[in-house]
Amino acid sequence: MPSHSITRDLASTMDPLVVVSPHYDDAVFSCGNLLALAPGSTVVTVYTGLPEKADILTDWDRRCGFSSARDAMQARALENRKALGLLHAAGIDLEFLDSQYARRRENGADLLSDTLASTITQIQPAAVFFPLGLFHEDHINVSDVLITICHRFPIIHWFVYEDIPYRQQSQRVVQRLSKLVESGVGPTPIHVKGMPEYKAKAVEAYQSQFRGLGYDDGRPVLRQAEQYWRLHCSMDLL
Repeated sequence: MPSHSITRDLASTMDPLVVVSPHYDDAVFSCGNLLALAPGSTVVTVYTGLPEKADILTDWDRRCGFSSARDAMQARALENRKALGLLHAAGIDLEFLDSQYARRRENGADLLSDTLASTITQIQPAAVFFPLGLFHEDHINVSDVLITICHRFPIIHWFVYEDIPYRQQSQRVVQRLSKLVESGVGPTPIHVKGMPEYKAKAVEAYQSQFRGLGYDDGRPVLRQAEQYWRLHCSMDLL
């Protein structure tokens, strides 16, 4: 299977470029080099909502050093704003509830599908990058929805990115790529010739995530190469 590279010149032809991020850190962890190549991009973050009982404390939030969901989401929003600012990217929050806060998915995939489709229509991007959908429930939900709706936008260039840090689980990567093949979108591997010094500064903004992941700093994230797959979406596949 041939592999291609995204350079600064190629990235400029994808303007406007959108990266769909399940959580606040995912776009920068997985696509920081890409975003550095394409200043002015938009990061659409899905699960940014605050639960009705904002004083609850989940195990993940506790591990990240927070005392409540409110504290966690406010801090994460600030971290994300700083990181995107360093990469000259804009951010849009969709306010869905993270799976750790939602006991059940209200309105399920239909509402997520409608919201993402509406957001993409409003932005009118030339290219959209979204997670392959590895391990985490929220990542899988976002990926499944976008795989389903990408055929509605045949003039957009569609890509998936391998979710960092979960891309280390190679068997999960193989399983998800097989799903793409079965969906008929014919993934083609793409690499990014990026600007690692810019990504490194942006990754360091997410200090709370390092605590939860057991990292001292961003080096475990930066050691994982960004990997992308071009999708071949077509109305003919509907």
